[in-house]
Amino acid sequence: MADCDCDESKDNSFGNADDLALARESMVLVQRSESSRQSVTIFPREIQVQILRHLDWKSLMNLRGTNCYYRGIVGECQDIWKTHHDGRWNNGKCRDTWLASRGLKYWSRTKNWMLHAEKIEDGNWFNEFLRRSRLDQSVHLKLLKLIVEHSQSNDVWYDLMVHGKDIVDCLKRIIAKERERNTSLPGRIGVCSPLQVTGEKVLMGISRCIALQEWKFLHEVKIAERVQLEDGAMAIAKFYESVDDILTHDSIHQFEEYVLYELERLANIIKNRLTARSYASVEAKHPTMDVVEEMKFLFDVTSANDEAFRGNVDDYYDPKNSLISQCLRRKTGIPITLAVIYTSIVRRVCDIQMDIIGLPGHIVVGVPFDGIHNSSRVFIDPFNGGRILSYVDCSEIVTRYNISFHPDMVTPISNEKVWQRMVGNLIHSHSMQETEDDNDDGFFFSLRFLLSDYALVITNFHELVSAPGWCLQPVPFL
Repeated sequence: MADCDCDESKDNSFGNADDLALARESMVLVQRSESSRQSVTIFPREIQVQILRHLDWKSLMNLRGTNCYYRGIVGECQDIWKTHHDGRWNNGKCRDTWLASRGLKYWSRTKNWMLHAEKIEDGNWFNEFLRRSRLDQSVHLKLLKLIVEHSQSNDVWYDLMVHGKDIVDCLKRIIAKERERNTSLPGRIGVCSPLQVTGEKVLMGISRCIALQEWKFLHEVKIAERVQLEDGAMAIAKFYESVDDILTHDSIHQFEEYVLYELERLANIIKNRLTARSYASVEAKHPTMDVVEEMKFLFDVTSANDEAFRGNVDDYYDPKNSLISQCLRRKTGIPITLAVIYTSIVRRVCDIQMDIIGLPGHIVVGVPFDGIHNSSRVFIDPFNGGRILSYVDCSEIVTRYNISFHPDMVTPISNEKVWQRMVGNLIHSHSMQETEDDNDDGFFFSLRFLLSDYALVITNFHELVSAPGWCLQPVPFL
């Protein structure tokens, strides 16, 4: 166990330096007196447990190997091992996913993650620490094996994908060390070692595999009231996370946390404006049209407001326009992504779920029916400054594309249809790109899987990496 890869900076976070030194001296005293059974109990058990809290995990493992008594007491301190576990690993299957933390407890149907979390919560954190440590030790060997054997089969890749979040922290440490080593060697600045390149490919594969599992889960779950429109948009955008993005995040779900934080922050801006406007409390229920009027603050670019979103008419086919995370950062996007952001903010402001209206060629937002006939409904165009539209305006948008308008065209579309349309837009955007970089990244190749759910035929390692997680069976390449 002593040779396990470990971030030493986290091991000494239990007490100050004097406490740590005293704890180690106390345990050395005990270990030197092993010839006498009485010497083992030189301190009361409660004091010994308190001393153990100040030891790093390597010292605990050494102490555990001294005799049966300490083998028992060290292994029984589950809260201590949980603290060491959480201090060493930021990611893992024993931690709740971001979906599960919101009450979606059905994740075990696909990955068994929630079931695993409940077992660890009530079980043995010492055994879990041992399991994760041994798993970390195996990752380096598997990466080397993947380098030399990737042309033969994908069983090693499949094994790494199965471990998923449990090896993310280890991969990040390996990549960081390789990057540091490559930059410190003369003449190797900008040169990546095979271990670094392979580690980055595996890390990206795990991230995309998680995105795929979340995508499938959102389509399978039957509790629609808990699945929000932005959930699918985040699963799609997660597919585009870069290695550098993943390396800078403490948690592999920090991406989702950023999106949810931004939506909440923007909603609070509107709440505060509504409060100032009506002199009511922040929690007061505001009329829907008051909310729609205030939403112009976030979507009217003529207001000289840094928070305002705008439609990207200059670079409409940039794939970033279809990614909710990029739209939140850059404050620009295409109609469908801006509509998802618009409805997500409104729901947080007044607990009203606005409709997504899939007009041919253009997405708008609709105020809920509430028994109102279509001809009297109010619609909003987030792409064009949050402009309020009428039924007639919607028909004019459709006829602009030389399409005959039909009343059914203002019927709300489901979350699944919105997500599929977003993926379709991405595929179209990549096909419109003039460079081949996007195809090299495998986006066009693998995004089609989300729409058609067909099984990809993997013929080589490059295709496997281009669509990581998609080939979920350890079979030889054709």
